[in-house]
Amino acid sequence: MPGVRRRSGGTPNRELRQRSRSGKIADKLPLIHVTAVGVAREIVDSGKLEARACPVFNKSLLYFFAMRVAYRLRDGDAKSHQINRFPFVFIVKPEAVPTPYHVYPFDTGGAVKGVFEAQSDPYVFLEDYELAPTHDAAAGQIAWAFGALEAYLDGNLRNDILDGVPAHETVTRGFVDIALMARSGSNQPDKRASAIEVACNHDVLLNGNVLLAILPKQYLEEEGSNPNVDFISRLKAAGISWEVYDWQPNTTPDEFQKEISGIAKRFFQGQGLF
Repeated sequence: MPGVRRRSGGTPNRELRQRSRSGKIADKLPLIHVTAVGVAREIVDSGKLEARACPVFNKSLLYFFAMRVAYRLRDGDAKSHQINRFPFVFIVKPEAVPTPYHVYPFDTGGAVKGVFEAQSDPYVFLEDYELAPTHDAAAGQIAWAFGALEAYLDGNLRNDILDGVPAHETVTRGFVDIALMARSGSNQPDKRASAIEVACNHDVLLNGNVLLAILPKQYLEEEGSNPNVDFISRLKAAGISWEVYDWQPNTTPDEFQKEISGIAKRFFQGQGLF
């Protein structure tokens, strides 16, 4: 499936950078990293989130989304009884990434793979969409595009977002076309379509940097069975507190996104971010 193309030359037309300077809702926003339980176990054992080779940018990078729990795990739409396949979320302090390597207004991996193909402008290149590589740019993009953090978490763009945006501002309009896929009630729902991607080119230690983990309740303790004492002790040793969602076998990993997002949203409310 064709995706958003990379530039082979020329100068990126980064119109969104000017738009993202127009407002600000917070200094720095917590970062979300979603992986599978089976991978998260290895991460906790190693004590760090590791930058890995990225085929899109040909560089070792570690990826987050600003505040939003948006994901598509491998075979995420397929039912499974294997708890290792299901989501595990790390909510990380923004200070763990002092200087982002890049910031984009959507998931670049999904864009290049063609996930947004039905909506993307074929004449706007990936690099054109890049925001300034700062936490301020992420907050500014949310303020401009969504107006409020809660609207951003729900994926709902400002109703008047295109007012005053001329037809020739094709990068801005191209972003809006893609971002509409994340709005409530979209017939092509994908929360990655407007989740702000923050990447860094270094590892992040868990201890002192993870605000919260969200994982299946049954991975820690299940009625009628012994608790997972070893993993619980490892979480505590890494200084990680956690909340749980109610996993069920023979469900799909993707269908827990709403429940997990609700847990994260309540956490952010408790942190006074709204």
